[in-house]
Amino acid sequence: MDLTRRQALFIIAAVLIALGLLVVADQLIERVSPWDYDDAERWMKDLGAWGPILYILFFAASMIVAPVPTTPAPFAAAAAFGGVAAFFYTMIAGAIGASVTFYIARRWGRPILERLMAERTVRQVDRLADQLGLRVLIYLRLFPIFGADYVSYAAGLTRMRFPPYLIISAVASVPILIAASVVGENVTDNKLVAGIALAVVAAFLILPLSYFALRKRRVSPPTVGVPPEEADGSPPSSSAGRRTVER
Repeated sequence: MDLTRRQALFIIAAVLIALGLLVVADQLIERVSPWDYDDAERWMKDLGAWGPILYILFFAASMIVAPVPTTPAPFAAAAAFGGVAAFFYTMIAGAIGASVTFYIARRWGRPILERLMAERTVRQVDRLADQLGLRVLIYLRLFPIFGADYVSYAAGLTRMRFPPYLIISAVASVPILIAASVVGENVTDNKLVAGIALAVVAAFLILPLSYFALRKRRVSPPTVGVPPEEADGSPPSSSAGRRTVER
C-alpha cells in the first residue's frame, strides 16, 4: 500500500480531528446535554436482549452503507455494555458486515458499487483493490486508515479467497477494538485510563502514517522505450474482477 505525502498528512489530520471530536462530544455530554452516559446505559439495559442485537445490526449495516461512519460505535457500545461485552459484539457485527460487503462486491462487481456509492468513493475502492493483497489487508485491518467498509468492498473485487480474508479481518482488528473498548468503558469512571487508551489509539493510527508523510520519495532514472506504468515500478492496471492477490 503506497500513500503520497499529501494523502498521509490528510489522513493524519482526519484522525486527529475525529479523536478531537470524540473529546468534544464527551465534554458536551457531561456539561451541556440533558442526557449522560448513565441514561444511555439504562436505556440499553431496558432493551434487554434487544440492545446487543440492535447494536450488532446497526454496526453491520453501517459497514454495508459505506458513507455511514463506524468509528464512534465501538466506543459507545463499550460505555453502554462494558468493554468485554462490547468487544465481542463489535467482533460479531464486524464479521457480519465484512462478509456481506465482500459478497456484494464479489457477486455483482463494480456496477453494484456504482449504485451504492458516490463516484468518488467507487474510485477509491478501485485504487484499494488494485493494491490489495493479504499482506496489505493485514496492514489495513491493524491500522484502519481507510474505512473497514471500503477495504471489504475492495477485497470482494479481487481474487482473494473468502476464508483467509475473514480470518485476517477478524484477528487483525483485535488490537484497535481492545483499545476502543478500554476508552469507552472508562470514559465515565476513570478519565485518566480513557485518556491514555485514546492516546494509544491515536499513536497506533498515526505512527505508520508518519512514515509516508516524512519519507523522501526516490526519483527513478529516466528510461527509454519503457511504458510509463512500468518505468515507475507500478504494476499494469487491470479491470475490476480480474485483480489478483500475489503481492
